[in-house]
Amino acid sequence: MLIKKRHPLSSKDLKSLLEEAKHVCPSLVDHINKKKEIELVEVASGERIYLQDGKPILVGLERSVMPSLAMSQALLDAIPKVVVDMGAVPFVVNGADVMAPGIRSVDDNVKVGDVVLVVDEKYSKGLAVGILIMDREEILQRRKGKAIKNVHHVGDDVWNWTRSV
Repeated sequence: MLIKKRHPLSSKDLKSLLEEAKHVCPSLVDHINKKKEIELVEVASGERIYLQDGKPILVGLERSVMPSLAMSQALLDAIPKVVVDMGAVPFVVNGADVMAPGIRSVDDNVKVGDVVLVVDEKYSKGLAVGILIMDREEILQRRKGKAIKNVHHVGDDVWNWTRSV
């Protein structure tokens, strides 16, 4: 990825970023250190990557920010989880949306529109960040259809760039 700009966020921009992130994933914002500088990296393809201590914490995708899969484990633990079976892993890491039959469990208290971390059942490693598009109960009972829109996954351009930082 070609970097267009890289600079620290002003306090005004930081406040705006945290407000935007709070709407997307409220549980994550409480775990971001607001006293440490956050740096914005703008890449030629249009994504925005927000770094703290040189590590990606948020990624600006489409019209919103999403948690980065390359963030610290403590930050990843703050995101609601959806566990998928090992058969779903190759599809998810290639960018496919997550289908209900491949889901083993869904954290309590998640609702349609929430940002979730998709993890595998064997190692509990983050595979993707997505948006829940089906009710938890429907996923667990009906077991068919798309359940999560995949917005950022292991192996995508953003993931590859963040691994090189």
